[in-house]
Amino acid sequence: MLIKEWMSRSVVTINHEDTLYDASKLFQTMVISMLPVMENGVLVGILTDGDVKKATPSDATTLDKFEIPGLMDAVKIKSVMSKPVVTIELDHTVDEAAVIMLKNGISGLPVLNRTGRIEGIITKSDIFRCFVSFTGVSKEGQIFAFRLHDRLGTIQSIIDIIRESSGRLCSIMTSYDDVEEGGRTVFFHTFDIDSAHFDSLVERFHGTGGLLYAADLSQGFRKIF
Repeated sequence: MLIKEWMSRSVVTINHEDTLYDASKLFQTMVISMLPVMENGVLVGILTDGDVKKATPSDATTLDKFEIPGLMDAVKIKSVMSKPVVTIELDHTVDEAAVIMLKNGISGLPVLNRTGRIEGIITKSDIFRCFVSFTGVSKEGQIFAFRLHDRLGTIQSIIDIIRESSGRLCSIMTSYDDVEEGGRTVFFHTFDIDSAHFDSLVERFHGTGGLLYAADLSQGFRKIF
């Protein structure tokens, strides 16, 4: 899941000497959520649509609506942009981008090549697209969530049972968050399990213990244990 495979390559930028009004027009006319701010070809800041809204007079202002553009045109981007810019390099992964965004409380990252040139933008929407694609949820398959002991062979045994039921494995996702030491939560996303096999699988997995959640998205069936 390399960033270069999921980022947006058409990057709209703005100059640090441009105005808040210039930025506002870009956000209104382009499908973007952030603008890299450039000075002489170098990335010096980032401006989000939220930054523009914060710096724009509110609807409660007593200003005439024709006065607002003039005031916005007097505010330079360099005075409202965020800096320094949190970035990521082109050869990093989507997982790494997601962690950086989460830690910094931001919604996107400019993607740079090794020379520091902007190659793209990756946003939380791109992260969501990647997640949906790799889990296979959009294909309306099945999901089984387990709390398992973290030992050799536990995942393989579940895979074998799924295959015995003519299931096709799409993805396996593992989390060690909020579990006791020695355990993990594992999510299996599958295809092609018919309703009769699915029901028997749910019973079998539940009987052996560890099954937290089962869903057949094609039938709209969900059960939490």
